[in-house]
Amino acid sequence: MTDGPTGGATPAHLLRHALADMWRTVRRADLAIVYCSVVLLVAVVLWFLPEGTRDQVYEDTSTNLANLRDRPISVLLASAFVISSPGEVLLVLQLLVVLAYAQRFVGRLASLAVGFMGHVGATVFTAMVLTTGIFHGFVSPSVATVDDVGVSYVMATVMGFLTVVVPRRWRWWWVAFVVVYWVGPGLVARNFTAVGHTTALVIGLTVAFVAGRTRQAAGWSGDVPGRR
Repeated sequence: MTDGPTGGATPAHLLRHALADMWRTVRRADLAIVYCSVVLLVAVVLWFLPEGTRDQVYEDTSTNLANLRDRPISVLLASAFVISSPGEVLLVLQLLVVLAYAQRFVGRLASLAVGFMGHVGATVFTAMVLTTGIFHGFVSPSVATVDDVGVSYVMATVMGFLTVVVPRRWRWWWVAFVVVYWVGPGLVARNFTAVGHTTALVIGLTVAFVAGRTRQAAGWSGDVPGRR
């Protein structure tokens, strides 16, 4: 997704070029910076609250079945700004880079639309799967109140969507990477979050496929829209 240096570059030169390109991309991505900053700010505030209060916030903003039934709109929005553990800070930093590249190549509105679509779509589909499982006795009813917050559905969707801007010679490698990254752990964990990650990735890949076909139909050339 970067404009590679010409000539016989060494691995060190390629790495420096990639890091420099990443830095230029991130520092210009105002939407990505604002979103990830808000997520981190909310996380810091929550970590300084008493444990009982913090757990109540997680419970109130979770997209579990109980909350989705009672107040679907508010929890769908709020859950995308809450992370439940300090370890997820690394995920937010990765999301910053992913969203920055999406904003660079397709703009703010498209990045926002794709991320929101994946977050909502994956949450709703996972809820449908869990509801069906509970109804047929395959899933314990206790999952209806399990906390489910975070930015991972947004990130999985946008990573899948970025397939459309990956140069053709690397595209299948990228698809293999994101599938292993998001689906692989789910094959081990086998929980409802794994269903959400897989769904979010499929949504992103589907939107990328549609966008790619639209580019071809419109006669656009090149691998990356908006590249200069």
